[in-house]
Parts: sequence; C-alpha cells; structure tokens
Amino acid sequence: MNHQLGQPQPSTRPVPAPGQVAYDPASGRTGVVQAVHSVAELCFDHRMSSDRVAFLRPERGGVEWTADAGALRFPADGEGGAQHPHAP
Repeated sequence: MNHQLGQPQPSTRPVPAPGQVAYDPASGRTGVVQAVHSVAELCFDHRMSSDRVAFLRPERGGVEWTADAGALRFPADGEGGAQHPHAP
C-alpha cells in the first residue's frame, strides 16, 4: 500500500551523504559533506531554493560553506579538481 499517494516522489538520483565528496554546481567546488539539515532547523538566512541545506568542507581542510542539498551530486572527472590536487 502506498501511503504517500499524491506526495512528490523522492529523486532516484543518488546524492552524496555526510562523509562523501560532493560537487556543488553553484560554487564550482567539491567538498566533503559534513551535514545536511532541513531549512526549518536553521537559525540563519539560508537563501536556498531547496528545503535542505548541506554543509561542505574542502577535502584538504579549510572554510566550510553551505550549499543547496538538492543541487549536489557526485563529481565527474575533473570537476572541482583544480582547487584540490591529489597528494603525491
């Protein structure tokens, strides 16, 4: 029995979860997802079009940023990589 009849169906596209590397198309950067929260849980002006906000941090450390969790995806080869070169 489908109890969510008439409700929007969740995306079948796999999305990065906390601890995974994600590409943020709005900033063009990749980072490790630290957390994802509903906008209702936040106490600041998030200015996101989605109802969820993701907190990301550069893979090698640095300043955390917020992103629209609905827009995140797994990075394709070369996306965001120029800012985070691989260690030798």
